[in-house]
Amino acid sequence: MAERRTPEETRQFAEAQLAALRQSGLRRLLISVSASRPVFKVQDWDLEAVLDEMAQMKGLKVALIADTAELAMSHQYVELLARQRKLAFRSFREEWPAVDWLLSQAT
Repeated sequence: MAERRTPEETRQFAEAQLAALRQSGLRRLLISVSASRPVFKVQDWDLEAVLDEMAQMKGLKVALIADTAELAMSHQYVELLARQRKLAFRSFREEWPAVDWLLSQAT
């Protein structure tokens, strides 16, 4: 995802990811975000509902990649909220460690 500016764009992106997970049955998701504004007010894009639905997807692992320190902090916040729901989310700054983690057995 690139150049996301508004909570509405973030919500639309999250809904598209949920739809793809539902349709495909896949349980590994790599999300790379670049040139976007960090989002800390998660209620603006209904993250709670997204995470609640993801919590029903057994074996789901989500890796978040950020291209800036500010986005990385935002992703770390999302990771914290996801882990509170026992979801396997991790934030990364580079692609290869994220891919390695997604393909590993670790959560």
